[in-house]
Amino acid sequence: MARLREQDAQARAASGYGPDFLEAFARGLRVIGAFSKDRAQMTLSDVARATDLPKPSVRRALYTLTCLGMATSDGRSFRLTPRIMELASAYLGSNMISTVVQPACERLADLTEQSCFSAVLDGHDIVMIAHSLHGRPDVLAPTIGLRRPAFNTAAGRAILSQLPDEALDAWLDRLEPKGMTDFTVTNKRALRQEILHVRKQGFAITAQELRRGYHAAAVPLKRYDGATLAALCVAVWVEDSSAGSVAERFVPALKEEADALKPQLL
Repeated sequence: MARLREQDAQARAASGYGPDFLEAFARGLRVIGAFSKDRAQMTLSDVARATDLPKPSVRRALYTLTCLGMATSDGRSFRLTPRIMELASAYLGSNMISTVVQPACERLADLTEQSCFSAVLDGHDIVMIAHSLHGRPDVLAPTIGLRRPAFNTAAGRAILSQLPDEALDAWLDRLEPKGMTDFTVTNKRALRQEILHVRKQGFAITAQELRRGYHAAAVPLKRYDGATLAALCVAVWVEDSSAGSVAERFVPALKEEADALKPQLL
């Protein structure tokens, strides 16, 4: 087994993961995560740069993925294959939220003529678990597994609003907000106030904070006992609705679907 680089050994020690942490497995996951829409095909050197891993480690990870049919190579470049979706399907198959929420997203998309999705909180990101596009091109291009920052998205704020104050403060303390548009709120004190406002009113609205041209409305998605599992969100083109009218036009439908889903979420 290859020895860890000194910096990797120090990082493991600092992480507190302990001796049972499987470094090779973690590196393999980092290699998978390096591929994206903008980096669909990469050379070994590209992956090494993207992951900051040694080339021998990257080579072994890519070789293993290729042997398992989860990656393919033309002799120089590598790309993931559809079989990599088995990893996502393991989560989706064991988590009934996606199965239950998907039809709700489709109903909302038909009703609002906008894109609708559901997402869960994962660290400082939201991760999409269900979505439905209306019948027109959408630059947001939502897909299952898509990650977006939580702090400047309606879905993220809807979920964060349900955290206890202590947990919310700890989350904000670790946050490093970055402006994505001229409208993005990055001041932590202002963010906290906005999230508390969302908690009070029961829904979140964002106006072009993630991407220019889009507003969004979201509500917390709760299970039968009141615990928040996810958020239900509609992404609205600015040409279809002003920021001031988003709540009036879309929040009632979101709340109706969220209430209907509550008994089904165990």
